[in-house]
Amino acid sequence: MQPRRPVVRPVLVAVGTAEPGRRCETVAVADRERASQLGLTAALTSRAGRIDSLSLILRITVATTISYLLARAFSGSQLPVFAPITTLFVVQASPFSTLGLTAQRVLGTGLGVAAATFYVTWVPVTWWSIFLAILASLLVARALPVGLAGQLQIPVAVVFVLALGPGDPRVDLWRVLDVGLGAVVGVIAVFVLPPRPRLSEARTALTTYAAELTALMRAMAEEAGSRGGPLPDDTRHTFIGQSRALRARAGSVREAVRTAEESVRLNPRARAIGSDLDHLDAQLLWLTRIAIQTRSFAGAVDRVYDRAGEAPALPRTLLATLLTDLASLVDLVMRDGIDEDAHALSDGMSDDVRLAVEVTSGSGDIVEALGSLSLLGRLEQLREIAIGGPRPRDSVDAGAHSDEAFEDEPEESSTPAAERIRRLLGRA
Repeated sequence: MQPRRPVVRPVLVAVGTAEPGRRCETVAVADRERASQLGLTAALTSRAGRIDSLSLILRITVATTISYLLARAFSGSQLPVFAPITTLFVVQASPFSTLGLTAQRVLGTGLGVAAATFYVTWVPVTWWSIFLAILASLLVARALPVGLAGQLQIPVAVVFVLALGPGDPRVDLWRVLDVGLGAVVGVIAVFVLPPRPRLSEARTALTTYAAELTALMRAMAEEAGSRGGPLPDDTRHTFIGQSRALRARAGSVREAVRTAEESVRLNPRARAIGSDLDHLDAQLLWLTRIAIQTRSFAGAVDRVYDRAGEAPALPRTLLATLLTDLASLVDLVMRDGIDEDAHALSDGMSDDVRLAVEVTSGSGDIVEALGSLSLLGRLEQLREIAIGGPRPRDSVDAGAHSDEAFEDEPEESSTPAAERIRRLLGRA
């Protein structure tokens, strides 16, 4: 009578750990971005957004016109263009970005006008003097800790001053004051007529991201193990393309949530929606954790199924059932939150994982079943993350989002077989 094989319990540890020294992708990156994206550094490096609404067009138009009229009435400049031009560039879709670009424009234009005024007073305006002035202004701009908008203001201001030529000190001073006037008008405009907080765009981006994640899970369920023969060594499953596309999508989703946070910051119309913003951030963290694990899981499935050699110990029908249940669980939690239906689906999936572990570990040599047991460990962790649902960052266990490390291309990750055996059998 042969000795009974050890049964690995379903309380498994994910084995997608990256090798030391490799570039890593962690959810902690999102934490650092969130901590820094609304501070002074973020303001000085903020970028000009798109003109994507009629209300923004109207706000810019009215503010620029008022700025021009004020400069024409009070400025001592020969051609009071700096005030309306500054207003035209600083008015943005949110108060925070408007203040950030205002700081950049005032700093850049002030430095450019002051330096160019001094320069044009002592150096004749010729092709070589213009060349040297622009070269010097770009070198100075490159060294400043501001965004592109602020950096370009320095050479732009230099060109304007060189074109206007030298003037008396009073006129030169007004050139700088005009910039300040235009900036003040722009800031007043965005606070007198505050824009609508842009939460709906972030909600749409997160919903689409969740749908693409579950679509990847269902694509794996449908394709893995369904080939008539083994794939060539240099050929990947079709779902790997979807997995890689999620990486690009993740950046746009983070940007949408960042834009929503920026639109709320300092916005008089956003005083009562702090909880909504917190929920969006919690959803982003939750989906990011699921995405990292899912992409890693996709790479593991690609290596185990439809390859030359012995078939995986985990039957494809069981794998497909677990992946389909996982996709349904993510959809359900994303749509309705963690309710009784979600718990029932999660509990059912947990039972299926337990059954799959018993079937897999008892189907043959434990080393041969290693790849399948690894997949079940990943699925169990994904289930736990999914049923955990979106939670505030400070309530998520630090080990769940700060210390997990994954490669930039997690579907390529692998762990030495001895380490996987130790982790799996250590739970026996």
